[in-house]
Amino acid sequence: MQRTGRRAFTLIELLVVIAIIALLIGILLPALGQTRRSAQNLISQANLRSIMQVQFVYAEEQDDLLINPFSGTSTGGFIGGWATVRKETGLAFHFTGPGIWYSEMYAFHWYSLVGGWLSAGDWASEVQFSPADPAPRQRFEEISVTHPGTSYDHWIWDTSYVYSPTCWFSSERYRDDGRPNAPPSAPDVAKFRRNRLNEIQFPSNKVIFWERFDTTQRERTESRVLPGIDQLVVFGKTRQPPLWSNPEAKPTVATGDGSVARISMSEVYARANSDKPEEAEAFTPTDQWTPTQTLLRNYGMDKDGLENGSTVNRGAYPAFFWATRDGIKGRDIIR
Repeated sequence: MQRTGRRAFTLIELLVVIAIIALLIGILLPALGQTRRSAQNLISQANLRSIMQVQFVYAEEQDDLLINPFSGTSTGGFIGGWATVRKETGLAFHFTGPGIWYSEMYAFHWYSLVGGWLSAGDWASEVQFSPADPAPRQRFEEISVTHPGTSYDHWIWDTSYVYSPTCWFSSERYRDDGRPNAPPSAPDVAKFRRNRLNEIQFPSNKVIFWERFDTTQRERTESRVLPGIDQLVVFGKTRQPPLWSNPEAKPTVATGDGSVARISMSEVYARANSDKPEEAEAFTPTDQWTPTQTLLRNYGMDKDGLENGSTVNRGAYPAFFWATRDGIKGRDIIR
């Protein structure tokens, strides 16, 4: 009987120890997860600083030009030439899309067309990927898996950091609500332009690069404003990080003066909703960011959770940083 009692006591002790370990794991795991996310976000901020240095080096060697691979001179053909870009190998890539979106997906693929210029053949730089936004890196790594022995000189891919299309269009394109279409055969109609770094009128307020998601958050509230009646419709919570333009988001951005900061989009929205008409207009983008799922699918980005007003990702928001009023001459934030 004593032996049985001792066995029962030992089993109880074991259960208590297991329960304590489980409790400690439950307490520590969230803290470890938060620490890991904090470290990832510090890396992301460092990446954006490096990316702005890429821009400055490019400008220094290219007569003060902002990064821009489009020639703006080639027209005609089946696809149309002005948004055709070439790598050092001479291979051509076409950034297509309907209407206003023609060429604009370059905003996600910019590094794959300038990385080799910085350092011949060096396409795998860590600065292009956020450790908390794994999808772009996975697509990059899949190239070598699905095409073993291939050279990255023959491919393009997207990154975790968005490059503002205002950098390769004229400011006039963003003067009024609704940017004009960008015909593939008419760069002048599209208002394509080679902008220069010194033309940024508000360097500390103009966002050039930014994180596509606020990866400090693990869920978001999707919403949209119904056009014409300014009524906010809230769809509820989703277990995905918020898009950069979600009112809840706090993305890290890099501005024209080279500085990097985490900003609150709620404050940006407050500027756009100011009771001062001039301020409200200056900070309100000319369009919403609502590319179709089909357009995103063309670039393998349709399953990334990019809020675009679709039935899958219902949030739809003004195209902050993407369609800044007055383009490169406009303002996105106040600091």
